[in-house]
Amino acid sequence: MSSSMEELYQKLLASGISEQQLEQEVERKVKEFGGFMTKQGILFIIAKEHGVNPYNEAFYKELDEMIDYDEVSITIEEVKEQMTNIVLLGKIISCSKPYEFTRKDSSVGKVSSFTLADWTGSIKIVLWEENTQLVESEFFREGQIVRVIGGYSKKGENDSLEIHIGKKGRLILAPQDISNKLRDRLITINETPIPEKPIVSKFQIRDLIEKYSFIKKLQGEIEIEEFKEITKKSGDKTFLLKLLVSDESTTVHVNIWGMDAVESLKLLENGCSIIITNLTARKNSYTQEKELFFTAKSSIQVL
Repeated sequence: MSSSMEELYQKLLASGISEQQLEQEVERKVKEFGGFMTKQGILFIIAKEHGVNPYNEAFYKELDEMIDYDEVSITIEEVKEQMTNIVLLGKIISCSKPYEFTRKDSSVGKVSSFTLADWTGSIKIVLWEENTQLVESEFFREGQIVRVIGGYSKKGENDSLEIHIGKKGRLILAPQDISNKLRDRLITINETPIPEKPIVSKFQIRDLIEKYSFIKKLQGEIEIEEFKEITKKSGDKTFLLKLLVSDESTTVHVNIWGMDAVESLKLLENGCSIIITNLTARKNSYTQEKELFFTAKSSIQVL
């Protein structure tokens, strides 16, 4: 294991995860991703799910070797509102110079943007703070191929979708790990900007659980399936609340452990509409169906 991976491993243990639990999570992720991602890359994802910051300069270099970005990339056509950790590949068709602005606290920020296109459409990419420096590079120009990593989508001007690149996102100019066929396909895209993607108001539960292992926001109606006290192997007591959350697309199980289960039960009643944030998705080893689990950063809002 590399030094940066060892550092991340120790961070996860220090966050309260036992070594046995961590190894079990790694094994589950290996099965879930079907072998296209290394154990080091999986460790990175687990850290994000548990709210542990995995980012440092050395790790970025290793991460590029761990993940096959072509496997996790989506097309611009597939971008929907409130998606996170977006990976895109496209061609720059227009760009603007960075400019400074003053925040409410009187501090100065920096922002820039460019339009990215692939064969399915185009979308505005908004860069913040240190990421704006790349736009000022002589290599950043129209016609250049670029990979977007770790972006998040939101509604921008004229109700069109934008992808924002904050501190945890980045760009790779002229990536070398793409096939010649894909590169040629991007190069031949018409230089005239394609109409930007319109806003999609809601991402359904079926889409979320099929595509993502970490779900930023889930909305639906609930049914309380079960609440019980459980005795662990150590003899300690804990609680488990099982919910069924439904929308027009499907129903999914949500599992809440410990005092989060108790506090959540106080808020909920059958049939109420809720929003739950920051969930992880895993396959149930018995039913082989996806289930969702509360994390340390999860919360419930009753609508």
